Amino acid sequence: MKGKALNALGLLLGIAVGVGLLYVLISTRPESKKGKPPDSRPLAEVKSVFPQTYAAIVEGYGTVSPSETLTVVSEVGGMLLEQGEDVAEGGLLEKGSLLFRIDSSSIVAEIEQLEAQIAAIDAQIAEIGVQSESDRKLLEIEKEVFEVAKRDYERSLSLFKKKLISEQAVQANEARKNEQLLSLEKRRSAISANIHKEAVLKANRQAAVATLKAKKVLLTKTVLRTPYKCRVVDVHARLYQAVPPGAALATIYSVDSPTEVSVPVESRHLAAFFDFDTLKRGQPPWKQIKLKADIYWESFGEEQKLSGYLSRIGAQRDPNVRTVNVIIELPGPMERAMQEGPRGLLPGTFVRVAIHGRRYENVMVIPERALVTAHSIFVVKDGALKEVTIQPLLVLNKDVILPVTPSLPSGSKVVLTELAGAFEGIPVRILEGKANTG
Repeated sequence: MKGKALNALGLLLGIAVGVGLLYVLISTRPESKKGKPPDSRPLAEVKSVFPQTYAAIVEGYGTVSPSETLTVVSEVGGMLLEQGEDVAEGGLLEKGSLLFRIDSSSIVAEIEQLEAQIAAIDAQIAEIGVQSESDRKLLEIEKEVFEVAKRDYERSLSLFKKKLISEQAVQANEARKNEQLLSLEKRRSAISANIHKEAVLKANRQAAVATLKAKKVLLTKTVLRTPYKCRVVDVHARLYQAVPPGAALATIYSVDSPTEVSVPVESRHLAAFFDFDTLKRGQPPWKQIKLKADIYWESFGEEQKLSGYLSRIGAQRDPNVRTVNVIIELPGPMERAMQEGPRGLLPGTFVRVAIHGRRYENVMVIPERALVTAHSIFVVKDGALKEVTIQPLLVLNKDVILPVTPSLPSGSKVVLTELAGAFEGIPVRILEGKANTG
């Protein structure tokens, strides 16, 4: 009994000590200070925009190619008997250098045969000429003989009517007259036949001469030479190979002609090149304004740069990717060498291109990320969002070029932050900074 009493007393004593400690802690607790509630307005990054000048630069990539490439084709068939000394891939050839010489023996034989044929025809024509001249002289004599025979017949006929000569005498004179007439007609027929024969021979001669000229032209085409100073891209034939007419023998390109780069550009970016409203219609804009273009590529471990200009714009749009090819013209290899320009710009080099387009005056420039839709943005006015409808002049390189309008005056604070669920009139906090534009 005594132990149970002691246990109960200890329990009561522990409870009393705990209550006392709790009271001390509560009484000594520091009083909390009442603060302002947290600001629940969304934070919007903004940029103040002002009218400025914007120089449009359209960037893209392309591959270098010669402006003048030629596939050397054989116009005659035969064996390749000779090949120029430097006719190999990468070879540099002067204008007029030998490329190939094709066997011409068969053509030479045909030329000799045609020349002999023409000589034989000339001999026949000369012989006919002599014969025709002789026939014409004899024809004149036979005409006179016929006239005499005719007069004799007419005189005998008159005498016969007077019964001064016999009928047999008249018939004899008539026979001589008819005989002379027949001889006269034969002579005329012979002359006509000679004229026809001569015409045929002359036609044959003309055909043979034309064929001879064609063969001589073909003979010149058995020797192929470079039409300009060039480099050899590839050789498609080998020495002593028999090639048919029309066979591709080699590919070359001119080193004196300009080099070109074809750059696919989005159709919507063409407006960055020219102010079409100020240019003449019916005349290409690149003929009216020359735009500079810078070309960059890696060579010898360093970035190289070369400047050219926009030469022309392609005639059609790619229906799949909606791009148009813009052709940039650069100095050719020889011109670059004479100017001690950069090296390593070979055909096939992949390059980066920056085309310096038109300048926009008195425009606003905002980052593309500020667009809510293609034609609307948010601005902050009086501490709240306001949606503004826009009509971009150009969207280029993540820059949106806008005209100054009453709804977007100078100094407008354009919202750059994407605010989920934002709507016009919602109050916002602003964080103003600099945007990376043009």
